[in-house]
Amino acid sequence: MNEKYYLYEYKTVYDKQRKGPKKISGKLLGRITEQDGFIASSKRKLEKAVDEKISTKPLCREYGVSSLILTQFKKHVKALQVAFPDYWKSILQIAYCRFVYRCPLKSIPFRLSQSFLPELLKSKAFNEKTSSAILKTIGGMNTQMLDYMKSFIHKDEYLLMDATNIFSSSNLITLSRMGYNSQMNFDPQFNLLYLYSAKTNMPVYYRILPGNIREVKAFKNCILEAGLKDAVIVADKGFFSSKNIELLRQEKLRFILPLKRDNSIIDYSLIDSNTFKEGGQFFEYEKRIIWYQQYTWDNMNLFMFLDESLRVKEEKDFLYRISTHPEEYSLEGYHKLKNTFGTITLLTNLKRKYAEDIYLSYKSRMTIEILFDGMKNVLEADHTYMQDEQTLHGWMFINHITLQWYQQLYTELKKRSLLNRDFRKVKFPS
Repeated sequence: MNEKYYLYEYKTVYDKQRKGPKKISGKLLGRITEQDGFIASSKRKLEKAVDEKISTKPLCREYGVSSLILTQFKKHVKALQVAFPDYWKSILQIAYCRFVYRCPLKSIPFRLSQSFLPELLKSKAFNEKTSSAILKTIGGMNTQMLDYMKSFIHKDEYLLMDATNIFSSSNLITLSRMGYNSQMNFDPQFNLLYLYSAKTNMPVYYRILPGNIREVKAFKNCILEAGLKDAVIVADKGFFSSKNIELLRQEKLRFILPLKRDNSIIDYSLIDSNTFKEGGQFFEYEKRIIWYQQYTWDNMNLFMFLDESLRVKEEKDFLYRISTHPEEYSLEGYHKLKNTFGTITLLTNLKRKYAEDIYLSYKSRMTIEILFDGMKNVLEADHTYMQDEQTLHGWMFINHITLQWYQQLYTELKKRSLLNRDFRKVKFPS
């Protein structure tokens, strides 16, 4: 038309009269020029813009947790910036994915695409290969990882030590050995040793050990590596044995060990004669009175504690079970065990420490149990499918950071009595 070429929509229909196809022209799409090719008409451009505006879904990304990490975990962020100046942003993003979604490596790119954290960090996009490469790189930076962990250890701080096992089915992980644990599980595993601050209730240091090396053999090296002077091993009741005591003393390690109630070195005669409180002393713990007696055994201190409230509760529970579980509980069994109800006996080589300090140190072990429970059940880190040992070290470092975040939130919620609150009934300010 006037030496100009226009492009129209068209369709072909069947014409009954002509008994053949018929072309019907539609709306104008634009024009075609030799210089610019196709040029859409202004009307079509407007229609397309309106359609895109209507059909495009609003972009929604997670912001709350991203902001929480950067505002409430400032100490961790700062420590990462110092130890890993080139990788701290990547570490934060991978830790974020573990913290919120417990996701594996392959899910990290998708989770980050739904988060505002990369925007806040002004960071580049991730893919699965990037995540794996970063973990492998971090896993080889032992000095930097140790520097990060040491930044949370204060001088002369009272630290507690314990270990747990992590299962691995990979044949490429040399740390994975045929070991054993308290459940007598002999599957391939490696040991995870943790140091925990009794002051801040925070995990501060960890070390991965071969699965066939038990705790005592590794405690000394861990203390030296972390540069510690005031670490105390607080073990569980299954740890006590003459061999373990001998090893601990040979390595000059400080410890607090609970004894099983049927241990032969415990003397229940004062309880049996109702004279335990005579000449004994007491202190208050969580609004309960704790009585104690102190003895010396093999040049070590032996503390026996009696919690009357716990004693009454255990006694009542045992007697109740005589009627509900007669095949396991009997009156004869009650008289045999009644003197042990409500007692805890602790053996320690610590000198010049008050009984209350020893008791509180042992009770703080419950926090370590919560720590391991969070790692295994919340983070689902009780097993690993990593096929490369260096990548495994990077992955466990990410889990360590995430565990610190979880523990800080747990401590804050507990401090405010919010752990068991039903937040559906909480009225938040508008």
